[in-house]
Amino acid sequence: LNPPLLTPLRHTGQNLPQRIMQRLQQICGHLKPLDNGSLKKEQAAGQRLPMALREIRHKLHLPLYKMKMMQQGLMGEMEKGLNGEESTVLMLPSYVTRKSVEGKTGEYYALDLGGTNFRVLKLVLKDSQVVDTKAAKYRIPLKHVVGGDADGLFGFIAKSVAKFIKGSSTSSAPLGFTFSFPMKKNSLNSGILVRWTKSFTTAGVVGKDVCALLAEQFKKEGVNMGVTAVLNDTVGTLVTEYFKDDRALLGVIIGTGFNVAYWEKVGNIPKYMRANKEADPDATMCINMECGNFDSPTMRVLKNVYNKYDIEVDAASPNKGLGLTEKLVSGLYMGEIARLALRDLKKAGIIRGLHGKLEEKKGFPAWHLSGCVEEDDSRLSKIEKILKKEYGVESTLFEREAIRKVCEWVVLRSARVAATIIGTVVLKAGFEWDCTVAIDGSVFEKTPNYPKLMYEAFNDLFGDQPYNIRLVLTKDGSGVGAGLSAALMS
Repeated sequence: LNPPLLTPLRHTGQNLPQRIMQRLQQICGHLKPLDNGSLKKEQAAGQRLPMALREIRHKLHLPLYKMKMMQQGLMGEMEKGLNGEESTVLMLPSYVTRKSVEGKTGEYYALDLGGTNFRVLKLVLKDSQVVDTKAAKYRIPLKHVVGGDADGLFGFIAKSVAKFIKGSSTSSAPLGFTFSFPMKKNSLNSGILVRWTKSFTTAGVVGKDVCALLAEQFKKEGVNMGVTAVLNDTVGTLVTEYFKDDRALLGVIIGTGFNVAYWEKVGNIPKYMRANKEADPDATMCINMECGNFDSPTMRVLKNVYNKYDIEVDAASPNKGLGLTEKLVSGLYMGEIARLALRDLKKAGIIRGLHGKLEEKKGFPAWHLSGCVEEDDSRLSKIEKILKKEYGVESTLFEREAIRKVCEWVVLRSARVAATIIGTVVLKAGFEWDCTVAIDGSVFEKTPNYPKLMYEAFNDLFGDQPYNIRLVLTKDGSGVGAGLSAALMS
């Protein structure tokens, strides 16, 4: 990739703030100035609503000027992260580089570990196309997840892999390993666990190279393969789409979590260049941003976006003060934000209660929210059915309309935040004129009109500037993507 708009940030005599300001000036040159007429139109749209609904709309509304504040804040954090300075986005080099995929033929394996279930896959490629897939799912015994040790956990995984490949004609093929836990990487096939998440407490793994632990157990089980590449699901999503479309620039997860990976010129990654003196600055590497943590816990920008519902959701979360951007986007939190807003509508007498569920944590799950924004008839019969079946309550059309509006505003803000982050990354890479964004995750896939809302946000962000950003659903980056990453790098 050779961005036509933005030049690489190599080490010069300039200090980092000067370089950041130069980059921001370039970016801002491509952003349409704030349209005060549009702002007034947005404000007027809420004037026809009851006061309680107007207040909620105001809290959940993300106008263009706030989106641009987020853009500029993220741009600066990205530059600091790439330079190795303290940043709220880690900008982690994946060591997966952009290469030609032509002629990739053979068998490749993938291991997907992201929770108490893990998968083993075998991909058969012919001329870079997946022509056959075999997969098996295994449930890790609880004793290896809570209170167990590294030998037990990785021993069980190795035994499962040995069982999967038994009788295979090719049992020493390249292996891609999706390890969906926070890890520090020093090479393509090493990953040091920073901390466990998702209820894992397995001893003897934190601070260790998970690939080395797996290799040790493979040896005991007679499994003749080693990890070619260890990665996370966003990198896998990008690589999966890249095998089909060489214009794929970003891999994105918008589901239970929110994260972005993208192709970056190595010359734009000073911290990698310093650690790898012989690296080719014109090569291109996939960067795992960990952007769900943008502006956390600093809230220099998000203080203008967060409202009382967001603050309450964050305070009740297990990672208070962290992942603040993710909490605005992901499906894990959208239902809770809607519940708290609906609770205010109940207090204002706009709607009746849902048999106490509005006062209970997780009382209004995200799939109910999604159902409330589906295409419906004039009587909103689908919402009526959800309220009656799931909560046992009768409702008036006015109540259903109010509930629908709140759910629509929660979804709209999520889509606009996601589009703002994605649009900023595309601008930084300099490929807004032609790129594909590969997206996986239940929110993007299953929430009605979510891609459409993101495109509308792009229209606001880019204004009169031409752009061609294609959002495509790319499934199973954590599984197939791991195998394809092994193929790409082997």
